[in-house]
Amino acid sequence: MALNHKACFRISVEAEHKYSVTLGEDALSNFEEITLFLLGFLPFFDSCSAILPPQANCSTCLSNPIVTTYPHNVTGTINGTTSVVLVPISYARSLLPTRFANSILISAYTSFNIPPTAYPLVVESVIDHDLRFNNSPAIADFSSFRTTFPFIDLLGDGYSSFRYIGHIYLPPTNFPAITGSQKYGYSVLSGYFDPPDAPYKYTSRNERDIASNVYVPVSIFPNYRRRGSELVASTHFRPASSMTIPLSFYKNITNQVQFGNNTEICDNWITFWNTSITTGTYEPRPVVGEVLLSPPFVPTRKVWRNVQGVKADRAFLENNYLSCESLRGWMGTGDGDSG
Repeated sequence: MALNHKACFRISVEAEHKYSVTLGEDALSNFEEITLFLLGFLPFFDSCSAILPPQANCSTCLSNPIVTTYPHNVTGTINGTTSVVLVPISYARSLLPTRFANSILISAYTSFNIPPTAYPLVVESVIDHDLRFNNSPAIADFSSFRTTFPFIDLLGDGYSSFRYIGHIYLPPTNFPAITGSQKYGYSVLSGYFDPPDAPYKYTSRNERDIASNVYVPVSIFPNYRRRGSELVASTHFRPASSMTIPLSFYKNITNQVQFGNNTEICDNWITFWNTSITTGTYEPRPVVGEVLLSPPFVPTRKVWRNVQGVKADRAFLENNYLSCESLRGWMGTGDGDSG
């Protein structure tokens, strides 16, 4: 996109990954269209007082427990809430791309106490932490917010459940996460997270609230959580005494092969629910609360209440960019990643 010549735009490289910017007072309204990737790439502004959240760094997350077991794979932990919004099956089909709308394997999820007239739209607000590859740090921690559509018959065989991801919010500062997601055909949206690094954490002393919010700038100066930013997605949960959708459901959906609009390649994402960070003191906890979604996740802004979910930290292993056909019938590797 070309900027108007009256926009005073100066970038000076001060150090690796550090930049400063000055915007003149004559900057025109068309500058508001500048990509969020660029705005996120500029961690601070010299004279315009724009305040952006810091890069996520989960100082209270537990370490990756499987890095020595799988030293040559991409591994990490994912910590946050995974919730299930039960919507009419017709509504779910309207949210999916036309080519997948009639590919929902209803019989695959009714065994999890979900009626055939409903569909389990999954909402995840999480942080990826301690990502490793070849036994070395891979990329920085990052938060994400996404909806996913499990139990999709991508291959048309009537039994292989895949999980479709259309849109995902990511911080505009983590380019490896953005690029990797785009390769799968996910629609990557730039957002600022509150809290920036703890979608799993209780926000009150009595451990009654877990909140996660995503904002996007709507003006030339995207002041975080201030005038000029818009809340586009959020979750607000509290502990629940029980869950009607069993934990086996969450094990199942978090181990389905993931795909986006590029159906040539798939993400063989393996989630382990039996490591030290997901058992004993750290076992998954049931939660209940509300979920707010806005376009493009849904056609119009909508809030769902009494939404069930789980708060959990778990280890994962990722096999990237595999042929989707090669993952036909994928059922996991054992008890820890099968549901």
